Amino acid sequence: MALTVAVFVGTRADLGPLSPVLEVLQSADDVTLRVLTGVMYAADDLVAALPASSSSEEWRRAVVPLAEPMGEVNAVAQVEQGALIARATGQVLREQHVDVLVVLGDRWELLYVVPPAVLLGVPVVHLHGGEVTEGAVDERVRHAVTKLADQHCVASEDAAARLRQLGEPADRIHVTGAPGLDRLAGAVPVPDDELAALLGVASVGRPLGLFTYHPPTAQTGAPAGEWAREAAEAALAVCGTVVATHPGMDEGRDEVLAALTDLAAREPRLRLVAALGRDYPRVLAASDVVVGNSSSGVIEAATVHVPAVDIGERQRGRLRGGNVVHADEGRRAVEAALRTAVGPAWRERSAGVANPYGTGEASARILAIVRSAARTSRVKRFVDLPVRPSDAEGGPE
Repeated sequence: MALTVAVFVGTRADLGPLSPVLEVLQSADDVTLRVLTGVMYAADDLVAALPASSSSEEWRRAVVPLAEPMGEVNAVAQVEQGALIARATGQVLREQHVDVLVVLGDRWELLYVVPPAVLLGVPVVHLHGGEVTEGAVDERVRHAVTKLADQHCVASEDAAARLRQLGEPADRIHVTGAPGLDRLAGAVPVPDDELAALLGVASVGRPLGLFTYHPPTAQTGAPAGEWAREAAEAALAVCGTVVATHPGMDEGRDEVLAALTDLAAREPRLRLVAALGRDYPRVLAASDVVVGNSSSGVIEAATVHVPAVDIGERQRGRLRGGNVVHADEGRRAVEAALRTAVGPAWRERSAGVANPYGTGEASARILAIVRSAARTSRVKRFVDLPVRPSDAEGGPE
């Protein structure tokens, strides 16, 4: 049966992990792919960022913009953008006769993309549910989407257990691994001379740090710009060159970006880029350490055996491999963790680490789930966990 499958891509946070899934859907003979967007990307920008496995013209036919990209990012702008996205999503799902909607993760915009599908009876396949990021509002969004979704492609067994705890039926939960790892399997590090040309510098200093700092959205009043600057200063104290990518599209983004822009203007060893796009796998593989509070250090770095320093509370509670060192906020704590991460003992440890999020074969498994999702019943049974005697009695006072 031929299917029309829509995949929502809001920002680079979901484009990277979704890229292998988009590739297998685009190449499937029985699938007509529609790529919905409407937060970070204009249509032409998304086309340029999509995998090179298909031509720009093929991607241009698939991309459907839901709204113009956002300018400023704050709570009021998010609510207003969300309203535009929700209305356009409902219209596209109806007019394009979409059979299945695929979404990934925990971004705020999913609160506006998924409900129209639920109301219109379009089955939702959710990727990367069941994880924990207690230091971000994303935590609540992820679990809310779980209850709205029809099928779950999770990255790990612990995530699957949490979905069962949320009452999801076991036959709707599929441990596929993390799809973003598919593009890292076999990634060849970019040589230093090519990397220098990419960054616009004469040479690349070692250790090479890959830096991303997002606003810690669950910590009210957090000095995001100050914390980002201190983390970047710590990275510069340890690394010869630091490649910093822009923060995510969350409230506090402007403060982080302003702090990093100011520091980069004073310190040429800090190279600030909007995103690495198609170059990301090879740059990650060439890095000596990943530092920040992004999921890239917690989920992806282990696949290419690169040490990572996870800062602060944003990723608190998330499964991680043995290559990750945790650091509290502040320059001193981050610098100490970085010196551990780039030391010979931790590098040796990282070289032998197994990634708990899978081996890079998720996208083919996800394709099979998407193909079957159109037949999913709208009636979703809530599965109660066994009640322990202490629970039934109310437990100790």
